[in-house]
Amino acid sequence: MVIGPIGQLVTAKSMPWRPGDEALVLEDAGLVINNGVITDLGPWEVVRSRYNASQVINADGLLVTAGLIDPHTHLLFAGSREDEFELKVMGTTYEDILKGGGGIYRTINDTIRAGDSELISIGLGRLNRALSHGTTTIEVKSGYGLTMEQEVRLLRLINELGRLSKVDVISTFLAHVPPRSGRRDEYVRGVANSINGLRGLAKFVDVFCDEGAFTVDETRVVLKSAVEAGFGVRIHADELAYIGCSDLVRDFNFSSMDHLLNTPESNVKAMANKGVTATLLPITILTNRTSKRPPINALRGNRVPIAIGTDFSPNTWSLSLQLAMELSTHMLGLTPMEALMAATVNAAYSLGLRDRGLLMPGYLADVVIWNVPNYRWLTYELGMNKAKVVIKRGEVVVQYGD
Repeated sequence: MVIGPIGQLVTAKSMPWRPGDEALVLEDAGLVINNGVITDLGPWEVVRSRYNASQVINADGLLVTAGLIDPHTHLLFAGSREDEFELKVMGTTYEDILKGGGGIYRTINDTIRAGDSELISIGLGRLNRALSHGTTTIEVKSGYGLTMEQEVRLLRLINELGRLSKVDVISTFLAHVPPRSGRRDEYVRGVANSINGLRGLAKFVDVFCDEGAFTVDETRVVLKSAVEAGFGVRIHADELAYIGCSDLVRDFNFSSMDHLLNTPESNVKAMANKGVTATLLPITILTNRTSKRPPINALRGNRVPIAIGTDFSPNTWSLSLQLAMELSTHMLGLTPMEALMAATVNAAYSLGLRDRGLLMPGYLADVVIWNVPNYRWLTYELGMNKAKVVIKRGEVVVQYGD
């Protein structure tokens, strides 16, 4: 397969891409794909003269990038909470919603009651929607099972989704919230003691460390067991308040630290020193209607790799990484190039994936042809699905007409 002529091809040159790094921007380019892998790229005249491909996709006047990678979702759950959204808009607090039996515990109950086939059907529908918007790899967390038995069930279903879908699925065990009754210390020890049994089901272990969720000490117990069992570790940190969660960067080699709305600059420097990715979730900032923002200037100044995710969940109902990119520029102040790098190469880096996220020879041929003329339009035009053709491992899996 050859894609060309390409109006504009944009990719990182290496992984990770840090603020201030150069990117490769080629006008009137060509891209060569063979057996699901990128084999060559360069000026269109050179590519056209060198290769006689049976399949040529014309991208004249259009943008071509690597496929989008969503590094943070809670994709597998049953039910919805649109009624609670309306209550929140009208002034009801989340604490009052919890007291009424709603919130995350409502989703846990709905998910536990749903059958496996129902959850698979729900999950495949959501993965197809993400794919239609240009997402070719996605991370999916457990977290709506509460008991370890239910969490294992969800992880098995997440892995099954990866086998059934065109989208590559990266599974993460998430210690989401403690139970509403019983001894927390016993629950945390039980989770920590069970992590070894998750081998083969999850690549990462993640903990929601925050006010109202797990404490710093509880998080440390779970993550210590995860590291000892050989898992990569991630963390929801400092979203609602700063209680010391991001301080754990000094104790663990995180692949990613996510949210970071209340993170002190001293911890940003520690992230930079340890090569940790900061995963920002702007759609959740919007849906939570908060004025807090992650420390963009500190992240940029310390050259911390920045990734972007959707944080898809009952609270943040969007699987469009395009929307997350748009909001990252309009709400958080990322440049259009920073947003693109965050949703491709840096998202891959945060997930430990060294075979995708760049349009370079030897990388997977996960490619999006965009119905826009250049990369700036990806965050300039709002609210539209700008994907025209989505290619996964060299196969056209989504194609829209003119």
